Amino acid sequence: MKKTNKVLLSLASVSILATPLLAASCNRTAKFDQIDDGILKIAAGFSEKNVQGEALKGVVSAYNDWLNKNPDKANEGYLPVKYEFLPNGYQTGPLTTKLAAKERKTFWNILLNYPTSASIIAQNSMNLALSDEEFEALGIADAFKDSNKAIGGNTKNEKWVVPLGVSSEISSINKVLVGKFASELKDKMGVKYEESKSSKLKSYIEYYNSKSNGKKSYVDKFWKSAKANIDENVKTEISKMNLDLSDEIFNSYEKLVKFAIAARKMYPKDLSKPILGIDSLATAINVMTAAKTKGDLTKGFITPSPEHVIDGGYDYSSFLKDGTSQNKIFKDLLEIIFEGIKTGAVWVGGGGAYGSNLLTKHNMAINIGSTAGYSHTYIDSDHVTINYVNEEKNTIDSRDIFTLSEGKEKSLLKFTSGKYTNDIYASNSTNDPGKHNKKFVSKDKADELINKVKSNYAKYKLVRLGYDKNTNQLVLSKSNGKIDKGYKLKDEDKGKVVHLGVIFSGDQIEYSLVESTLIKEKKLDSNALLNKVDADWVSAPLKGKSEDKNSVFVQGPSMVLIHANERENKATKLFVNWMFKNKLNSIEFNKTKKAVKFDNIVPIDAFNQYSSYISPSKSYFETKNGDISKLKLNDASKIAFENLKKISSDSSNYQTADDVASVKSDKLRDAIGSAGRKMVNEVASSKPVDLKDFLAQIDKLFK
Repeated sequence: MKKTNKVLLSLASVSILATPLLAASCNRTAKFDQIDDGILKIAAGFSEKNVQGEALKGVVSAYNDWLNKNPDKANEGYLPVKYEFLPNGYQTGPLTTKLAAKERKTFWNILLNYPTSASIIAQNSMNLALSDEEFEALGIADAFKDSNKAIGGNTKNEKWVVPLGVSSEISSINKVLVGKFASELKDKMGVKYEESKSSKLKSYIEYYNSKSNGKKSYVDKFWKSAKANIDENVKTEISKMNLDLSDEIFNSYEKLVKFAIAARKMYPKDLSKPILGIDSLATAINVMTAAKTKGDLTKGFITPSPEHVIDGGYDYSSFLKDGTSQNKIFKDLLEIIFEGIKTGAVWVGGGGAYGSNLLTKHNMAINIGSTAGYSHTYIDSDHVTINYVNEEKNTIDSRDIFTLSEGKEKSLLKFTSGKYTNDIYASNSTNDPGKHNKKFVSKDKADELINKVKSNYAKYKLVRLGYDKNTNQLVLSKSNGKIDKGYKLKDEDKGKVVHLGVIFSGDQIEYSLVESTLIKEKKLDSNALLNKVDADWVSAPLKGKSEDKNSVFVQGPSMVLIHANERENKATKLFVNWMFKNKLNSIEFNKTKKAVKFDNIVPIDAFNQYSSYISPSKSYFETKNGDISKLKLNDASKIAFENLKKISSDSSNYQTADDVASVKSDKLRDAIGSAGRKMVNEVASSKPVDLKDFLAQIDKLFK
């Protein structure tokens, strides 16, 4: 699951607001009952195609099989379960639409999404709460028990959400590049190297210099064009930075960004090759905030406020006002990252862009991202094919490029991506497009596309990108219309792109037709790739500065419970209890392909082991003699597991970090991330930026 780089669990310790939130607001409708159809409905924000989707299907199948084999359970109130995968992922648009329409037939009982969703549901008084006794009986690990406390509108700490799976943040290391930069900073720039504190750095330096490592010569040549002209000038600049080389650079954002800036000073000429990537800038800010305030929300930049009822009881305005305590801490922490952005050392992801794409092609040394994206941080194959526009740095995900062909029977067109071919139906078609096919949003959009390609299907590719005619660039946009990334075209390429806009029902992403000649293809061999042996993983920074408290970021899907009716509410609670308490003799996932089986396990742990998440159950953390081999953790999950254990075993030095889960948290995350990406793009275009520009951009996007 890509991700998702968002906070799904709210674990901060926060005092309950003194004044209850009002029972109504301008966006709120009254509570309503859903029609009792005798079926529990689960809606999932993650993709059906990824391991989380397969895990959900496996768990639901196991539950329904269990129910069929135990018909007496129906007398206890258990009901069968069905699921659906939402086409727009974790976006809450479908939720707000169903709430506003008081949808009684097709609404859900459980939504697998962020606690923010529970705050939205609270505006309509449609939350289903477990009692404190029911919640405690689930056996949730102590680190995750406070998942409801900071949800906007939850003044009584009711149990509206139940954590489903947990991931955290890791730093993925390109050993060749980090070894190269550390070696040159030590040997050529004279930076102090503390070998006794540098087991990781030492191993990277040795890996880079190893004669058996054939990638050294490739990387040296690949980065040569970015190298500074005069080493002595660079040496003088770096000597002023007060930089020490040791493994401690990985522990705090301040030290890691400083390392990235020093490496950038040695290689300043190619800003398409950043040193450090941060997939979620908002996450980094939230970690640093929790670390600096030691988890006290009243001292952060988004603070509890009974006066801000409409925003779920949190003040989202003061952090952008000069002179406020919220503004001061926000600027102080943002500046730590901004120092790296303005030099071109730090890259910011989000909106479908992940640093792993740069990391695995030797365009980046370190990337901070979710443990859930671990499999994307290295390349298994000894060769890959990339698609790009004009320059190799402008890579386009192959999943966003489609070949069109004539439709058959009831479909107007067929579209192919890789080995998969699906149908596109007319807007008035009675055919259900299902999960993978598409339906035009209108006849006009269908006619526009078909008339352009029908005489020569090979001339164009359909791409999941918009087009800005004024700047002559293809743009990667989010479903809310915000531009996250641009692919600048050459002047002579004007006229080779047809901007289509939003053309498919239920899909708010913009599309364009691009002449096939604009999309280039290149095969990369093993030297150009970061294979698993070339990679390493360490904990993401847990604080902004050395003196702050270690703060472990927690994210992952929650079961957000929704009121339906008396019978289904009871069955929903029973299903949640079954997930945590009913030990299965065995459970299989992915039965149609390569089946994976787990024995003697509760469903919640099976779901998470298959999904490469950390399970929030006590049973998951209760390993005998510290043996975690049975958990089948990958390199990234092991790091998250050990960090999360420390929250309980060493609570004076470790705590959780997260978002405030209220109605504006998603909008704020988007604003911070989009503003960060804009600053990165401005720097890449050699435009001057300062912190005021950054703050102004956040303000503009957040309004």
